[in-house]
Order: sequence, then structure tokens, then C-alpha cells
Amino acid sequence: MIQRIQSVYLLLAGLLMAAATFFPLLELAGEGKFTYIFSSLGIGQLFTVQYPTWGVVFFAGLSALLALINIFLYKKRKLQMKVGTLTSLLILFFYVTLYVYFNAYTVKYGLTFSSFQFGLILPVIALIFNVLAILRIKKDENLVKSLDRIR
Repeated sequence: MIQRIQSVYLLLAGLLMAAATFFPLLELAGEGKFTYIFSSLGIGQLFTVQYPTWGVVFFAGLSALLALINIFLYKKRKLQMKVGTLTSLLILFFYVTLYVYFNAYTVKYGLTFSSFQFGLILPVIALIFNVLAILRIKKDENLVKSLDRIR
């Protein structure tokens, strides 16, 4: 199972989404000289969360979990492709909910965008690895189908 390259891609996608759960995504400027860190866990200063963002952490955690579970579905390639597609959609929903929370909190509390952080790029890389895994799974499925025709 781990010998296949798509298992490595899925492992990397799962680890990147798990890391995106904890790394800061954006930096926001508040009133005065206060800066707030927007992470998947919430918006706050340094290690305190003042405004929770449950939707963002839900989609980050669920997509990481599905990517890691998908590794063990190697005997059911069609199901593995469906779960991979669902994982890709969850990563996209991660960005949608991130935008919704960002827009809501900046308007409600008067926060302004300051800078991008490292964690914002991790789901994009995870999405690329997930798509590569889906493509390799399709390639394996086509190979198995072609071998069945020869017999």
C-alpha cells in the first residue's frame, strides 16, 4: 500500500492539511497597534483565540482525515477516487469558509488585512497532491482494466 506513489501523495496531502490547521493563515490589523493572527482554530493574538472559526477548522480537519483514510482504501480504487474527489471539494470549501469568516470578522470588528502567512499556501499544495493521487489511481484502474481484457 505505501509502495504506490499515490499513497505517498495522499499522505503528504493529509499531513499538509493537518499542518494548515495549526499554522497561521493571515495577519490582521486591529484598532491601535494590535495585530491579530487568523488561523484555522480562530482569530486572536499569539496563543489566545478571541473569535473562533469552527467552519475553517472543520473543513481542514475533515479533509486531512479523509486524505489519510483514503490511503487504506487501496483495494477499492473506484471508492478511492470518489473519496479523493470529496477531499478536493473539502479543501475548496476550506477556502470558501476562510473567506466568509474573514469577511464577517473584518466588517464586524473593524479589522483590516495586514499580510499573508505561511499556512495559507499549504492547502493549495495539499490540493495539488490530492489531484496527483487521483490521477495515479485512475491510471492504476485503467491498467487493471487493460489486463482484464488480455485474459
